[in-house]
Amino acid sequence: MSELADLWLAEKALQEGVTQQSLDLYRTEIEVSTDSRANKDTIKIKSALGGLRVWEATTSRVDAHLKRIVLNGHREKARQQRVILSGMMGMAVRHDAIDQNPVREVADLPRKRQKPRAADLETLTELRAQLKAWVEGKEVDDVRARTHGPKRNPLVLDVADVELGTGPRPGEALALRWCDVELDSIPPRLTFCGTIIRLKGKKEDGKGLIRQEWTKTDSGYRTVVIPQFAAETLKRVKAEAVDNELDLVFPNRDGGIWDPHNFNRAWRQARGTKFAWVTPKTFRKTVASIIAGEFGPQAAAQQLGHANDSVTKRHYIDQPTAAPDFTTTLNRLAG
Repeated sequence: MSELADLWLAEKALQEGVTQQSLDLYRTEIEVSTDSRANKDTIKIKSALGGLRVWEATTSRVDAHLKRIVLNGHREKARQQRVILSGMMGMAVRHDAIDQNPVREVADLPRKRQKPRAADLETLTELRAQLKAWVEGKEVDDVRARTHGPKRNPLVLDVADVELGTGPRPGEALALRWCDVELDSIPPRLTFCGTIIRLKGKKEDGKGLIRQEWTKTDSGYRTVVIPQFAAETLKRVKAEAVDNELDLVFPNRDGGIWDPHNFNRAWRQARGTKFAWVTPKTFRKTVASIIAGEFGPQAAAQQLGHANDSVTKRHYIDQPTAAPDFTTTLNRLAG
């Protein structure tokens, strides 16, 4: 199985459309980490199944392996390993090492169903006031007032405005360039055409934190109209901006790429404990919900950059599906 994993990774690396980010994710789930800080008990494919012959990796063994991961509280990890194992065993079938793919009959992995939660106008008003107080250095929840050190980054509030006004993925917002923004057009527009990712490796080798020149999916490449409040925010940011090499709208303090991890750290501090449930994804849900309520789920999917509205309805729209008016028919039941 270890040899099969290596062959499968080599094949995936040659496939068109498989990104380096995806390959890094596959390797993370397959290989045992050599980092001394890594948890030695983390379940990897090679450590758990690598010593088996391919024919010994039966459905029952793979099923038990994945259930063990789920029982440890890692549903998403189990789903990722199931995808990888299915691909590996599919390759073994193509090369006549086994007759059928044993992963196909593995039991369905449970999904945590959670109702999408969007923010209402009252919440957004209070949150914006708190973000402004944080930027000004005031005390926010359990975060003390700033008395020394660098000023708090005001772009945290500006990123929130743009995310709330346009509904991008967090990496898309931080990858936005001024050449993608048309503030002088009528109406003003912007195009999401890239995202921020981290590739394993050294910076001098073109790895590390980079701006990827395409979005997560083909549907993510989209142009959206900017509402007035977000357009005003962008005009102010542009007037105060200092040129940077990548032409980024929201660079870090040094003019480089703003690491999403660093942004999230600042965001958690700014939102405090009162709004701990509000994340950048909450803004996407809010955008999807308000657009779907007026124009339907397909329009919301287009705004968010989804290929169709199935994902939008399942994970982003915070409202029940509206059934047609059948009261004329149902009134017959009155007798």
